Amino acid sequence: FTQQYQPAVCHFNPTPCKDPPDKLFTVHGLWPSNSTGNDPIYCKNTTMNSTKIANLTARLEIIWP
Repeated sequence: FTQQYQPAVCHFNPTPCKDPPDKLFTVHGLWPSNSTGNDPIYCKNTTMNSTKIANLTARLEIIWP
C-alpha cells in the first residue's frame, strides 16, 4: 500500500498536472507482498467482483484518482 500527497507530486513533476482542490493523501497503488518484501506465492487466481465494492466507488474516485 503506497500513498502520495498530490500537491507535492504536482510540484516536483516535470509534466503539468492539476493540483486538486482538496489537499489529501491519495492511494498511489496496492501491491501484494509479505513481511519479507517478497511477493506471495500462494495467491488465488480469482476474478474481482466489482459489485461488492460498488458502494465505495465515489470515495475511491476521490482517494484513488
